[in-house]
Amino acid sequence: MRYYGEEALGLIETLGMVPAIGGADAMLKTADVELVSYENVGSSLVTVMVKGDVAAVEASVAAGSVAAAEVGKLTAKNVMPRPIRGVGDIVSVHAVERSGDAESQPRPKAMGLIETFGIVFVLEAADAMMKTADVELIGYENVAAGYMSVLVQGDVAACKAAVEAGVKAVEAMGASVYSSLVIPTPHPDLATITKIYAIENLLP
Repeated sequence: MRYYGEEALGLIETLGMVPAIGGADAMLKTADVELVSYENVGSSLVTVMVKGDVAAVEASVAAGSVAAAEVGKLTAKNVMPRPIRGVGDIVSVHAVERSGDAESQPRPKAMGLIETFGIVFVLEAADAMMKTADVELIGYENVAAGYMSVLVQGDVAACKAAVEAGVKAVEAMGASVYSSLVIPTPHPDLATITKIYAIENLLP
């Protein structure tokens, strides 16, 4: 999606993917805003950008910031009421791709996410998650700087059980999970983000 600076721009930036997705979900549910860009910046930073009128964007960023900080580390937030066209061009470099009419898509399943420091721990978490509950592995990401994430989906109870088991499995190895999250009813637009990490897109 091209963004021309025609509306206010709201941004949150987090350390890791899981806080960013949690923040994005809150941003989209809180106010009448539209997801325009999402970027794994590098060095473990992930940025979510939305557009809308100024009041909506301010409410969205406030809610997204709180949600992200509850899960992990929020590194930056901003509301740009009137960005110039050149800024819009930069934002558009990281634009998310929409697929069809959101209303025609099936209702999103609950989502469970775990993020660890290192692949050894995230594989242990993924194994425990899928052995414990009836969940489907839908995504995997190496955010950079060692932060690794897995995403599963299923019903709410299964996702809760899976995430709990994944966290316990990592702790049993003497490590700790950086962030974990269960989203019972993900906003439909999160699919534009999670499809980036879809396993079928990553396999050779």
